[in-house]
Amino acid sequence: MFKTLIISLALCLVAAVSAAPVDHVTSTTQPPVAILESSNEKHEDGSYNFSYLSEDGTHRHEEAVLRNPGTDNEFLEISGSYSYFDANGQEVTVTYKADDHGFVPEGGAILPQISVAAKQVSQQVVAQPDLEYAKPPKV
Repeated sequence: MFKTLIISLALCLVAAVSAAPVDHVTSTTQPPVAILESSNEKHEDGSYNFSYLSEDGTHRHEEAVLRNPGTDNEFLEISGSYSYFDANGQEVTVTYKADDHGFVPEGGAILPQISVAAKQVSQQVVAQPDLEYAKPPKV
């Protein structure tokens, strides 16, 4: 009996909370920013480039080039930058590069230690595993 009473009270509480009016929060978002210029090219080999400039001064440019085409080591080498204005009106620009060794961002709000560490890792030569091995003896 006590268990039924507790379950009934819990269901009533859930129903009351669900039926309570919801205060609509006034949105503080601003209207969309217009794009003043943009370009976009994509090539059959997967390489591409694009850019845009918006009315608030934000801009981005990126390009990708296919490296080692037709091989097992084929990859896209990507480089680019983006820029925006922070809350203090200062322009923040970040450049980056990404390839088969990783992603390296630099500048802007990117801590120098992160850029240095990313660059060091991307410059390491990764040894290819030796896939030639002797089969274990049959027992």
